[in-house]
Amino acid sequence: MSRDEKITAVYLMVRKSELTPEDGDSYEGPLQRQKELIVEAMKSRWGIEVNDSVQFYKSRRDLFMDIERHKVKRLVVYSLDRLGSTKDEIEGILFELGAEGVELLTVQ
Repeated sequence: MSRDEKITAVYLMVRKSELTPEDGDSYEGPLQRQKELIVEAMKSRWGIEVNDSVQFYKSRRDLFMDIERHKVKRLVVYSLDRLGSTKDEIEGILFELGAEGVELLTVQ
C-alpha cells in the first residue's frame, strides 16, 4: 500500500452485556465471530478483499485518529449501534464521517 492510499477501516466492538457464559469474561470469541461476519459481508456484498489496504480496529480512539488524519476512505461496522452508545453520539459520529468523506457500510 502506498503512503497516499486510503484504507478500508473495520471497527470491531462487542459490549460486555453481549458476552455469553461460554465466552466467560473474554471478548476474543465474540470479536472473532464479528470479524468473520464482517469479512464475509465485505467479500460477498461489496467485493472488498481483505488485504493490506484493510485495517481492523478495536479502539474507537485509534480509528478516529486515523479518520482525522485522512487515512480512511470507508468504514465497515457490524451495525450502526457499534459507533456509539447514544443516539446523539451516533448522529455526531455520522456527521463527522460525512464531513471527512468517509463511506459507511454496515452488515446489519
